Amino acid sequence: MLLLVLRDSDPVRGVSTAATQLLVPVQRVLANAGITSNRFVQAITEIERLQADNTALHTEIDRLTLENVRLREEAFAAEQAAKLDAVRGTLPYETIQADVVARDPSNVLSTLVLGIGADAGVQVGHIVVSDQGLVGRISEVGPNYSKVVPITDPSSRISVLVEGSRATGILQGQFGDALVMDWILQTEHVSVGDVVVTAGLGLADQLHSLYPKGLVVGRIVQLQNAQAAAYQRAIIAPAVDLRQLETVLVVKLTP
Repeated sequence: MLLLVLRDSDPVRGVSTAATQLLVPVQRVLANAGITSNRFVQAITEIERLQADNTALHTEIDRLTLENVRLREEAFAAEQAAKLDAVRGTLPYETIQADVVARDPSNVLSTLVLGIGADAGVQVGHIVVSDQGLVGRISEVGPNYSKVVPITDPSSRISVLVEGSRATGILQGQFGDALVMDWILQTEHVSVGDVVVTAGLGLADQLHSLYPKGLVVGRIVQLQNAQAAAYQRAIIAPAVDLRQLETVLVVKLTP
């Protein structure tokens, strides 16, 4: 009470001024420390918010990326189905669409495995085509799978002809991706770039071709002429890239 009564007196005012002068530096330090602490807390809060936003953005980007991949795959599958439907319309046979589920990665055994088998009506001897051309024929069938020997297999032999000149020959597979067409007469006019298709040739009623006529096999990339022989040989690039093959048609050779 005494200090309140005497607060306006000179002695009390002087002591107050002196004390204030002494406390101001301390208050300034404490104030700066408080401001710094507050800014530090705000910075931590902002960093946590930015991290949360960044995590949410990454999650959304991952979701959109997966969605984009799914849509691309669906579009590709639809495109493949449309192409196979177009091929199906040109064949006077019953066909079954199948997915390629496995292949020989080294291309030494030259086999493909399809995801359908006897349960879907697939039999040994049925042929396999893609939207690009002839793939091969079924060599083994299980309840839910079937194996395909492609035309590039060395055991494969097909009677073929060259579009345009109609020159005929026998196509044989080679190790790797090459095909060789032998027994082309020297008098036949064949050229690099000519398309080769199945000839569908048989021998009367005793021997029938394994493949119907007109299926695209490949394109001539090289000719080898033998001057002393009556025949010439052609190197054929297959129309179908087996390494990129995903969906095919199994053709039942029963009209």
